[in-house]
Amino acid sequence: MTIYAKSFIALDGNQRLTGATTAQLYPYAHYTCHLCGSALVFHPEWGTNCPWFEHTWENLTENGRHHCPYVHPEPKEARRIRMLRRYVPDVLPIVRKADWHCSECGSEYHGERYCMSCRTGDHSVEVTAN
Repeated sequence: MTIYAKSFIALDGNQRLTGATTAQLYPYAHYTCHLCGSALVFHPEWGTNCPWFEHTWENLTENGRHHCPYVHPEPKEARRIRMLRRYVPDVLPIVRKADWHCSECGSEYHGERYCMSCRTGDHSVEVTAN
């Protein structure tokens, strides 16, 4: 079983960006990833868990399979999650947000490593403050 990073935002049925908490209050029949366009599964709040959206392999678009940061977290984050699972078996990765520069199209952006112009994060490098 493959586990992907939790997402707390998605596009609703009207293609508007919505948060998981809002989706719990005003649900739609379907949600899609704001980055890769893949269909998402909504998980409502239960117990101490906040509501969230999940990618599933069956519903991934081609772009999502290859480039979505929720499907392919940074290698450092994946190692950290494997280590944490020894202590907390159900821990899921969280996508890291940073400032990025895409060498393919020259875009500068903030957020997940995913250039909206190129539809990939393959050519993006983190911009660090000097």
